[in-house]
Amino acid sequence: MKNRTSAVLAFWIVAAAIIAGIAVIAFASQRIIIRNTADAFNRQQLFLVREAARGIEQSIANIRTSLHTAADMYTRTGKESVLEVLFNHRQDMLQAVFLVDREANLLFGYPDDVSVAPTWLRSLKPSIAQAASSNADAFMTDSMSITIGSQKSLSFVVGVPLRGTAQWLCCIPDFGAIKKEFIYPIQTGTSGYAWMIDSKGMLLAHPNPSMEGRKALDVLKDLWPGSTDYTLEVIINREMTRGEEGKGEYTGWHVGQKKPVKKLVSYSPIHFRSMLWSIGVSAPYREAMAPLMRGIAGPVVFLACFIITIIAGAWLLSVQAKRKIHASQELSWRQEVFDGITDGISIIDKDYRVLMVNKAVSKWQGKPQDFFKGKRCFEVFQQENDLCLGCPAKEAFVTGQPVFRERVSTTLAGKKYYFHLSAFPLKDQEGNTVRVAECVKDVTGEMQLRQELLQHERKSVIVKMAAQVAHEIRNPLGTLTLNIDLLEDEIDGYSGVESGEAKSLLTKIKSEIESLHRVLQEYLECTRFPTIRPEQHDIDNIIEGLFSLLEEDLRRKKIVFKTSFEYDLPMARVDQDQIRRAFLNIIQNAMEAMGTGGTIDVITRTEGPWIVIDFSDSGPGMPPEQVDKIFTPFFTTKSGGTGLGLSITQHIVTEHKGEITCESRAGQGTRFSVKLPRWEEETPPAKEE
Repeated sequence: MKNRTSAVLAFWIVAAAIIAGIAVIAFASQRIIIRNTADAFNRQQLFLVREAARGIEQSIANIRTSLHTAADMYTRTGKESVLEVLFNHRQDMLQAVFLVDREANLLFGYPDDVSVAPTWLRSLKPSIAQAASSNADAFMTDSMSITIGSQKSLSFVVGVPLRGTAQWLCCIPDFGAIKKEFIYPIQTGTSGYAWMIDSKGMLLAHPNPSMEGRKALDVLKDLWPGSTDYTLEVIINREMTRGEEGKGEYTGWHVGQKKPVKKLVSYSPIHFRSMLWSIGVSAPYREAMAPLMRGIAGPVVFLACFIITIIAGAWLLSVQAKRKIHASQELSWRQEVFDGITDGISIIDKDYRVLMVNKAVSKWQGKPQDFFKGKRCFEVFQQENDLCLGCPAKEAFVTGQPVFRERVSTTLAGKKYYFHLSAFPLKDQEGNTVRVAECVKDVTGEMQLRQELLQHERKSVIVKMAAQVAHEIRNPLGTLTLNIDLLEDEIDGYSGVESGEAKSLLTKIKSEIESLHRVLQEYLECTRFPTIRPEQHDIDNIIEGLFSLLEEDLRRKKIVFKTSFEYDLPMARVDQDQIRRAFLNIIQNAMEAMGTGGTIDVITRTEGPWIVIDFSDSGPGMPPEQVDKIFTPFFTTKSGGTGLGLSITQHIVTEHKGEITCESRAGQGTRFSVKLPRWEEETPPAKEE
C-alpha cells in the first residue's frame, strides 16, 4: 500500500513538473515567436523601403539620361524646341526644363511659367560652380522650395552641361509624382506608412504634408513635448542621415493615436552623386503582432486541453502503475529464465532473421546478444549465403509442427561442436506460425566422451591382437627368414647351374617378409608405448633435423618444404625421440597425400603457455567425414596403410599433455596443429639462514 501511495504521488509530481515545464516553454516560446515575428515584419518593411529607394534612384538616373540626350541634340541643332520635346516626353516626371549659364542666369525655359520671377535660381550657382570645377557630367541640388508661376512646391534641380559651352541644361523633377509613385503607396500593417528625410534630417515626404520641409525630430517635439524617444533620435541622426540601412524599434507619434505608441521601423538610403536621402517606414508593434495573436488562440486552447489530458493521464497512469510494475517483474523473471537456460535458444521470424537469443548462444559465438538481432540465422550461425540443407526452422514454418535434428555439427571459433537441434513453431491467435524457437543442446562433451571410450576400447583390442600376432606370427617369420638365408647359401653353393631366377624369387620373398616385420613392429609399438621422459628441447632444431633426414625424398618427389619459425621461440617440454616420431608421421602423411609436387609449410609460434606447430600441405584435402575419423586406429585411405600412424601421433602428443587437431577441406589441402607445453623453470626453494 505504501509503495502504491508513493507511486501515485510520484505520478502527480511528474504531472505537475510537466505542466510547469509546458508553461515555461510556452512563455519562452511566445517571447521567441514575438521577437522573430517582429524581426520578420521589419525585414518585410526593409524590403519595401529598399525597393522604393532603388526605384527613386532609377527614376533620377532616367531623368539624368534624358537630360544628356536632350543636351546632345541641343548642342547639334541649337533649337530651343528640343527643351519642349524633352518636357513633353517626360511630362509625367518633370515640372519644367530650362537653360542657364555658369552664373545661373536663365537663358530659356519651358513652360513659360518657369521664367516668371525665378528667385530660386540663385541657389543653383554653388552647385553649377562645384560641378564645373570637378568636371562632373551632372549635378543635383538639395531639396528647396521652388515657385513656378503661382505654384510653390518642395523639389530639387538636376542639370547637365552642354558640351563646348558654359551653359547647363536643367530640369525640375515633379517631386510630388515621385512621392506618389514610390513613397505614399507603401503601407505595412493596418496603418503603417512611409516617410523620407534628407541628409539634414528634414522631412521630404510624409502622410501629413504640413510636416514636410521641417526637421523630423522638431515635428515630434512639437507633437509631444519632452517625450521624444532616444532610439528614434539615434536612428535619424546617426544612421539615416549618414546613409545607413537597418531596422529597429522606437516609441513615438502615429497617425490617429493620442499617445506615443511602440513602433517597428526600417530604413534604406537613396544615393545620387553627393545627394543623400533616406526612406523610412514604420508601423505600430501591435499591428505586426495581430496575425500572431490570432494564430496563437488555437494553440492556447490546444495547450489547455493538453494540460487537462495530462492530468487525466496522470491519474490513469497512477492506476496502472502497479500493474506495470508486476508485468515488468514477470517479464524480468522470464528473461532471467530465458538467459539462465544452458541450452542455446534463438527466436527467428518468417524472413529467417534472428529476433533474440539467450546468453548461451552469445557465449558459444563469443559475441554480445545484440549482435544477432536483425541478422539472418544462416549468415550469423552457419556463415552461409542461403538456408541450410534440411533447415529445421523452414520445416517448422511449413508444417507447423516441432522438428528435431540429432548430432548436428558446426565449427565455432575454430572448434567443432555437436548439437541436438529442435525447432518449435510459435503461433498467433489464428493458428498461423509467425515465429520459430530453435533450441540447441550442446552434446560436444558427450560425443567426445564416446570417442574417448571408443578409442580406449579399440586400443585394448589392439593390445590383445598385437600380443596374439607377436605369438602366432613373429616366431614363424623368424624361422622363415633363417631358412630363406640357408636356402640362399645353398643355391650359391651350386656351381655351373643358372640360379639367377631363383635368387630373384628369394629376394622378393625376403622383401615381403621384411614388410610383414614392419607391420608387426607397428602393432607391437601400439602395445608398448614407451614412457615419456620430457626434457628441455628446441622445437625448431627438431624440425630442421627432420628436414635434413627427408631432404633427399623431398627433392625426389619435387616437394617444397618451407619453414617459418618464431624469433626466440621458447624451449619445449618434450621427449625428443617421441615428438620427433610424431612430427615425422605427420610430414610423411603429407608427402604421401601429395604424391609428386606440392608444398609443405611448417610454422612455429607461441600462444600463451603453449608452443604451436602448424603443418600445412597443398594436397587434395579430405571431406569432413574423413577428418572426423583421422585419428581412429586402423582407419586409412591409403592402399596398404595400417591406419596406426596418426593414432600413434595423437597418443604421443596427448602423453605430452598437448593437443593435436586436423583441419581439411576437399581440394584445399590439410593442416595439423600441434600444441605442446613450454618449458617452465622450476623455482628453487628458499634457503634457510
